[in-house]
Amino acid sequence: MQTLKVIAALLHYPDAALQRHVDEILEALDAEALVTGESRRRIGALAAELRDSDLLDVQSRYVETFDRGRARSLYLFEHVHGESRDRGAAMVDLQLAYRAAGFEIAVSELPDYVPLFLEFCASLPDGEALAWLEEVGHLIQLLHARLAERESPYAVLLEPLLAFAAVEADESVRERVAAEPRDDTPEALDAVWMEAPVTFGPEGGCGAAAGRKGGAQPVQWGAPRSGTA
Repeated sequence: MQTLKVIAALLHYPDAALQRHVDEILEALDAEALVTGESRRRIGALAAELRDSDLLDVQSRYVETFDRGRARSLYLFEHVHGESRDRGAAMVDLQLAYRAAGFEIAVSELPDYVPLFLEFCASLPDGEALAWLEEVGHLIQLLHARLAERESPYAVLLEPLLAFAAVEADESVRERVAAEPRDDTPEALDAVWMEAPVTFGPEGGCGAAAGRKGGAQPVQWGAPRSGTA
């Protein structure tokens, strides 16, 4: 599914190469014709803005969107495991799944980086790609809701993924996200660097995982469910 490669490219940190090849990227999107209508128009508008704006400006907006705080992180496990040790185990499982499918990571990125995950899915037969998207559909839905809450133009890039994963609109997710405290204020960012107290006992042993953000459910990286294109 070349559409997944297109979305991956537009979700990656913008650089001069992206600006040069935006028109080709949109041609690839239209060739597969899986994204049409209003979603296609809005993706085109975002791509044109990335192409025509000053590079430093689009890079700054990207950092503000995805790297300032954790709520809109492009690392999938950030939304389910946070900084718990479960994240490392999930990362290993995902990397093993990549290798089992013949997909090797050739960049310095973690396996759960969304553009990298989409590149992996794009390398698979359509049915398998859709099955993998279903596995992370609830996390994509949460990230989409958080981007939409902040009226980010990047939110449109996740809409086709939700459609491919057959994730239905859930008002409760939007309501929960709307009630979340902001994690990108100076105070919230400072708090991240404060050392959390270590607690002992059955409720939270030493090194116990923190509560999962947004009520997201853990991802089980077994064999993906079979799907149809």
